[in-house]
Amino acid sequence: MITRRLALPVIACAALSVGAGEPPEHYKNDPKNLNPDPNYVPGPYVMPDQFAARTEYEAKKAELNKLDELGNPKRLVTVGGEVSFFATKNESARVQGYFRNFTGAVKFGPKSIESMDLLLDINSLDTAVPGRNYRIINLFFDATAPELGTAHAKFDKFDLKGKSLKDLEKGKVKAFSASGTLMLNGKSVPISADLKLEKKGNTFVVETEKPLVLKISDFDYGARVVDLMKECNHKALGNAVEVVVKLAFR
Repeated sequence: MITRRLALPVIACAALSVGAGEPPEHYKNDPKNLNPDPNYVPGPYVMPDQFAARTEYEAKKAELNKLDELGNPKRLVTVGGEVSFFATKNESARVQGYFRNFTGAVKFGPKSIESMDLLLDINSLDTAVPGRNYRIINLFFDATAPELGTAHAKFDKFDLKGKSLKDLEKGKVKAFSASGTLMLNGKSVPISADLKLEKKGNTFVVETEKPLVLKISDFDYGARVVDLMKECNHKALGNAVEVVVKLAFR
């Protein structure tokens, strides 16, 4: 998964002390919040009630996937793919995760792409550790609140690097750039991405040429950064999260 690039979950206590100026590379936790036992592992975390938020996601998904009144054949929706991310804890340890539920749509014009959307169900976050999933979902994202349970990237400006969509019909992979906004945590932040597009049969595959990088500090998570670090017993959490996206449209 950008000029103002894509970042997702990992944070820390210094979030509250950061003022104007450059955002931190890593948020630092206050040592008094850390368990001194080097073998300490955070215990299980009660799964939050996600029903209302996931119902809201399904409603937004249905709206995004709905064809226009003319059944526009140039508007395609996702039929598969993967959305993953890497976050950094304790300044050097990388944690990989996925968003298992997502949907997207792309609309082609006569000569270019007109729009591209990606909607994520934040409650579908999967880091392979259930307790960690629930802590991030509930304490950091507050994603059980229906209005905070989704992230929506909407691109509406495209640079095809001097190429045309007809190149796809010849089976060529084509690099292009896209810019738009990301709505996350009630904030709308400008984003841009370097992507590539390839046609395989009647399927279009769009993927990131390099990871998108989002800054947590752009999305006003405030005290939730501190809460997550305390519960996870982390010394520090990185401000930047790398996102990789590969989507198939048909």
